[in-house]
This record gives sequence, structure tokens and C-alpha cells, in this order.
Amino acid sequence: MLANGFVLWLDLNSLVVVMGDNPGPIGKKWYENYLPFVAKSPAIQAEWLVVELSRLRLSEGKEISGVLSREEIKPYIRLFLENCDTGLGGWTGEVGADEQMVALLEEIGEDNILLMIECAEIYDIPKLFKLLGHPTLEQAVIALKKVSPPYEKNPLLIIDRVFHAIREKSGQLLEEAAAGVLVSSDAPADFADNYERFKEIMMDEHILGLLYPKAK
Repeated sequence: MLANGFVLWLDLNSLVVVMGDNPGPIGKKWYENYLPFVAKSPAIQAEWLVVELSRLRLSEGKEISGVLSREEIKPYIRLFLENCDTGLGGWTGEVGADEQMVALLEEIGEDNILLMIECAEIYDIPKLFKLLGHPTLEQAVIALKKVSPPYEKNPLLIIDRVFHAIREKSGQLLEEAAAGVLVSSDAPADFADNYERFKEIMMDEHILGLLYPKAK
């Protein structure tokens, strides 16, 4: 018991202050502000990303100290997306981790999601698109412009995963986004060849599915 009749309880989930017989929570997991990013709940991680992405977006073309660069934000995006695999943060209720992540991404907002795609590594793009409820054409175009790092031993496999991720959302979205990339001035050098190769793979799979339907 503290002075003035306050009683303080502290557990891993909340801080509750009680005055007399009327309990009331103050703050949502307030202690998470002092935890490293990886130890925060997905909701708090999302809030952190909104702040940092918004600051980065608003600082474009300006000299503002303390703003994280795209490269500096990149690892935080990866850690955030890992929540859909691990369920980090003690999700509550019957909704699965993926559904919770979808809801958090919706709250982050389209402009910040677009910047997330720009900042993220190509390896994280398929997972990010899986969690986007309604990806936009602009988001898909930015995703298709991502390239594998020079040290990647299987760059075509990584690029195909991005194609697949967008195609799973909508075949039309992939077609329109690819068309947008092809007419842009900053399209990856080998994008046209990679996209044609991917379309041939999809056509072969479609034909095999028709010939051997039971093999699916």
C-alpha cells in the first residue's frame, strides 16, 4: 500500500492502480516502452513503426536529426513480421496471430505500408503481402521493383516468391503491377525476362493441372 490509500499491483500484463474499492488500469502495458523492440507486443511494435515511418515520410527532402533511415528501419520490419510465425506477445482471444497481424497492418495505414514495402528486404515482401487485406496497385509495383542482394545464391527463387505472393492476392493485380513496372524508368534490368519466365511456369502448372487433376 502506498501513501494516500493507493494500492499498486504489477504483473506481466498490466499496471493497475486502486483507490479505495474502484480499480482502474492506467496505460496499456506501460512497461513495454522500456523493453527492446523484440520483446514488445505486436501492437506496441506496430505503434512504434507508425511513429518511425511517419517521421521518415515527413522528413523526405529535409534535414531532421533523429530520424531513422530506410536501412535502419529494415530490421524492425522483419522482427515485426516474425510475429505471424511465433505469435509473440501473448495473443488473446480466438483469433490467430495472422489475423491479428492483418488487423494491425490495417491500422498502420496505406501510406506507411507503402513505405514499409520500400524499406523491407525482398525476403520479407511475400510475408507482408500475405498479411495485407487489400494491397493497392502502387504497393504491388513497389514490391515488384525489389531486387535480390548480390550475395543471394538463388535470386530467381526469391523473385518468384514475390510474384507468387502478389498473384495469390489477385492475378489481375500482378498483371497490372507488372505492366506498371515495365513502363517505369527504374524497372530492374532483368524484370521483363523474369516476369515472362514466371508466366511460363504458371502456364505449365495450369496445363499440368488440367492433364493430371488428381495430382494436385
